[in-house]
Amino acid sequence: MKPALLIVDMQNGCRKETKAKEDFETAVSYINAVSEIFREKNLPVVIVQDAGVGEGDDFEVVKEIKVSLNDLYIKKEFGNSFWKTDLDILLKELDVDFLVIGGFAAMYCILATYNGALERGYKCTLLQNGIAGYETGEAAMVSNSRAMISYTALRYFLF
Repeated sequence: MKPALLIVDMQNGCRKETKAKEDFETAVSYINAVSEIFREKNLPVVIVQDAGVGEGDDFEVVKEIKVSLNDLYIKKEFGNSFWKTDLDILLKELDVDFLVIGGFAAMYCILATYNGALERGYKCTLLQNGIAGYETGEAAMVSNSRAMISYTALRYFLF
């Protein structure tokens, strides 16, 4: 099993849109902690950016998200990060078969990407405390309905 971390839509424009500011900031912290583990193990970190949030500063990843020169980037135009992008091709080239997904927005792009991954044969899970929604409680609702993995479990399995 070769895992990759997908960081979906953690952009300035998304931060502006969300009413669940606390969930967004919590997701930033957990994503940073987990991305550090992936990078230490030389495992792929893929940053997915939504073209629909706008251009310029709105399109940029929030400055609190730690990025690396080795991170891979995908630009998407639809909720599902796989739809009409090269994400599937990229992951197959890297022999990835397991995805950990974190980011924004829980009931939209996160679920669409999660389902898109399953449809393409990937095993996947959402990052516990690593997703945020538009509304308060949205991330918790999604967390209760999909497979989740904690920072602690990932650290154990990847080390």
